[in-house]
Amino acid sequence: MALPLTGCPRDGNCPRDGNCPRESQQGGAAEAAPPGLLRGLRPVCRPSGQGARGLPEGGPGQAPQLAPMPRALLPPSTAGMCAPACGRRAGGRRWRWAWRWRRGAAALALGLGRALAARRRARREVLFFPSPPRCTEALLAQAEAPGAAPRPCPCPLPHGESSLGRLLRHLLSARRSLDLCLFAFSSPQLGRAVRLLHRRGVRVRVLTDAQYMALRGSQIGPLRLAGIPVRHDQESGYMHHKFAVVDGRLLITGSLNWTTQAIQNNRENVLVTDDAEYVTAFLDEFERIWEEYNPANYAFFPQGHK
Repeated sequence: MALPLTGCPRDGNCPRDGNCPRESQQGGAAEAAPPGLLRGLRPVCRPSGQGARGLPEGGPGQAPQLAPMPRALLPPSTAGMCAPACGRRAGGRRWRWAWRWRRGAAALALGLGRALAARRRARREVLFFPSPPRCTEALLAQAEAPGAAPRPCPCPLPHGESSLGRLLRHLLSARRSLDLCLFAFSSPQLGRAVRLLHRRGVRVRVLTDAQYMALRGSQIGPLRLAGIPVRHDQESGYMHHKFAVVDGRLLITGSLNWTTQAIQNNRENVLVTDDAEYVTAFLDEFERIWEEYNPANYAFFPQGHK
């Protein structure tokens, strides 16, 4: 039975005028279209008195609503009759493409984050001593004149990587600040590196022990002459710390005294880490001692002395 097409004028409301699924192109005679086909296509023109899916609304004497026809079974001639449905399908494809793009971007960002984290973990290192004698002149000369052509060193010492060389590289990575808290400091190579950083504009501060700073060969005197602030204790016990904080981000600590004897002969260890929890703890300790050793608090004469 043909469905009445009252209320379905060809006035341009159809998305594809002339291809109405229920109007014949031979003179405009009404035809009956399979309800299932119309249900699968989503309606383009809706006759008066029909429901939202192009079928008669439910009620006594009305045609029953049938299950939609699978899209794979639709004839090719109906491909252009479902513009709204096709638009929805195209929108779905765009949404899926955008979702896949965002998922790919998130995976890329995660990969970059892991790569950066792995690069940061590379600064965590353990150095063991004694360190065999190695020439460090090339490393220090390059730090003093970045970009200059390397100069051959005439010394007879072998060249190559060593624990002392690795320690020097970590020190020379400083760009803003270097805080040293050392019991004994007499290594000429380490003293030269600290003075180089001071000339470069890095803020250097030194805490040391009052008794050992006056020993022969100590680097504390040359550091003071270079203009580096040094503070020491006035206690009966030793200021026995051995650590350095580079740029407030990198901690260098261990059993090593910064002396030639300890570097070349003693069994020592140095831990280098950028773990924020440990860096913060040592930096707080340095600031506490720095304020405690303020020269304004020094007592040059015992109490009661006249």
